[in-house]
Amino acid sequence: MKKPFKKSLDKIPIEEAHGGSGSRQLLLSKADFVSKYLEAMTKGYLKAGGKFDWHSHDKMDEFFLVTKGYGLIEFKNDESLEYTEGDLIYIPSNIEHRITASDKADNEFFFIRLQGE
Repeated sequence: MKKPFKKSLDKIPIEEAHGGSGSRQLLLSKADFVSKYLEAMTKGYLKAGGKFDWHSHDKMDEFFLVTKGYGLIEFKNDESLEYTEGDLIYIPSNIEHRITASDKADNEFFFIRLQGE
């Protein structure tokens, strides 16, 4: 049976993420038994000019909300999306991408990864 719980962000460790110069906090994972579809919820950080290097999520759709900063998301097919604070971005599973912060602003994001196809 599921039970309510809470976590304090200041008690969750920050770790490196996706090569490059980005970091994250793992807020929720499969171990939290929130939903059979949830792979993870993370809070991501990029310093000005930093990046989450090229990566994809095997069979996981990714949604993320930009809470601070702006920059560029690049895809291997040479397309790209600019992002800014307040944007909600969706990237389907298995699409290789990298996220780069502007040289002028630190960035923060909330990522949710769900089982995709």
